[in-house]
Amino acid sequence: MSEKAPAICVLRLSALGDCINAFGLIGGLKRTYPQLDLLWVLDQRFASLFCDEHDHDLVPMIKLDFKQGTLHAKRSLKQALAERDQPFDALLNMQTSIKASVCSLAIKANKKYGYDAQRSREGQRFVINETVPSPENPHVLAGFMAFAETCGYPIAEPVWDFQLDPYVLDKAKCIVGHEKVFALCPCSANESKNWTLEGYVELCLYAHSQGMCVVLLGGNKANEINLCNAIAEQCHSKSQRHGATPFELINLCGKTNLRELAAFLSIAKIVVAPDSGSMHLASALGTPVIGLFARHDEQRVGPWNFMDLNVSVYHKLAQNELKGKPIPWRYRVRTADAMSHISPDQVISAFDRALERYRI
Repeated sequence: MSEKAPAICVLRLSALGDCINAFGLIGGLKRTYPQLDLLWVLDQRFASLFCDEHDHDLVPMIKLDFKQGTLHAKRSLKQALAERDQPFDALLNMQTSIKASVCSLAIKANKKYGYDAQRSREGQRFVINETVPSPENPHVLAGFMAFAETCGYPIAEPVWDFQLDPYVLDKAKCIVGHEKVFALCPCSANESKNWTLEGYVELCLYAHSQGMCVVLLGGNKANEINLCNAIAEQCHSKSQRHGATPFELINLCGKTNLRELAAFLSIAKIVVAPDSGSMHLASALGTPVIGLFARHDEQRVGPWNFMDLNVSVYHKLAQNELKGKPIPWRYRVRTADAMSHISPDQVISAFDRALERYRI
């Protein structure tokens, strides 16, 4: 009789960028330890990115709906797990939130791993029985990988495989109709992380001067659509005023689902984005991405594969606010106009560096 495969449940509900990083961890586990029985519990709002075009899960998932509250989601999770006759060998509770802690109570596991005192919060310590030491690397994904190592399944690197359908990629290429695509994803879920309209416009004009077609990408929220519309209008206006060649810009904000967003980011030569899910998605797809940071530490939440391209004023602002005291791992800069401290010259310099380094 064959030995039962070790069963591991990964609990990471949100947000989109963190789910993308969790998907990389799970991919690394799948590749390194194909015998593992893996299950991922996440918020259903983000799950479609991790399903193929036929709605098949890329990894086994339980998708929770929180519209009726956390307790309802916990009950649905308990029902979904009711048929499992054995507890998981390990639960990797990689989210320090009340939602995650409550949901973890519905998961039976011999060992429940959570963050150590440095990173734990919101009562997570009461629902775990094993702690994961914080790694030297401050990045959130390095912290995820520490979970795998602590439970006995270390991985050398994360692995992302979104299995994008060639048809979807071809469709994206046909819509753009240009070989050199610069994708700008100007919006974060938190508006205070967005760069300035003027900065985005200047960057788009510069990308156009380098022979690139600008594609604007974003969600369907009014503030995202309004910002992308303003960028497009000002780019066309300034381009016409200076008698430049017709400005190649395609505004797709609010017109893509998550899988289509992935397709456009995949065909882009370079991406610029503030701290956002789109930034992490571009990185996971292997597309050079310049992350813009002022509110949060780029060393903690930057794009894993392209940390060398980040433009950040975070440490300068944080040190000013803390008056020289050590910066806590989760510290958020409070300066109201923090992102305006990033200059267009800084971003254009990173853009040139990416063009040269990746031979774009």
